Amino acid sequence: MRLLTLLAAPVLLAAGACIPYATGTTARPAPQGEVIPSAAVYFIPGGVDRMSGDSVGGSYFGLDPEVRFGIDGRSDVGIRAPGVVGITVNYKRRVDGNGEMDGPALAYMVGAGVVNAGEHAHVEASLLASGRQGEGFWLTPYGGIKAMQVFPLVEDAVSDDPTVGVFAGVRLGTEALGISPEIAVFYDRSALGLRDRDVIIVPSFTFHGDQLVSRLFGGTDTRRYPPRRWP
Repeated sequence: MRLLTLLAAPVLLAAGACIPYATGTTARPAPQGEVIPSAAVYFIPGGVDRMSGDSVGGSYFGLDPEVRFGIDGRSDVGIRAPGVVGITVNYKRRVDGNGEMDGPALAYMVGAGVVNAGEHAHVEASLLASGRQGEGFWLTPYGGIKAMQVFPLVEDAVSDDPTVGVFAGVRLGTEALGISPEIAVFYDRSALGLRDRDVIIVPSFTFHGDQLVSRLFGGTDTRRYPPRRWP
């Protein structure tokens, strides 16, 4: 039965849990004109308490690829594929009055899209704070609060309560080569009744930058080339 739970977990994930639990970004936007790819891997330990009335539970994981485009010195846009079965677009805007762009930052991030293979519309909003980041800073702590909500788009799609939580992480490395371990705690009622708990803990790891993503998932060694830019 445990093997069945593990095999069914991706189906359950696609059925009603593919929302972007991992934030994986600091309050500082991507540099103007640059494209920063990333891939977030998150886990929900004990995310499935029950299957078909059985008491055996299990955990599941998700993978969220994302690309961020730097618009100007204070804003960027991200395109994410939650669970690789949806698409969302988010806008991040730095709102602190710090004139030192590498200094501590505060930003808001709002987004919308479709998730769960088109069964739900998705909206989200976050408030982020992070420490110093830029040339010479290879460790940047960050954290914030996040709220998400999905709305059924098809007749058979389930309705759900808002998902609200807090997160904290640290970015290790640079824009071109980095990893961001993160931990989040959410109130997240299971719309499908797969678990009794309404509070979940979600650890995640976001791999970001051309060099690290290409090393992990294949592709061109970008150490030979300057950062990608867009018109």
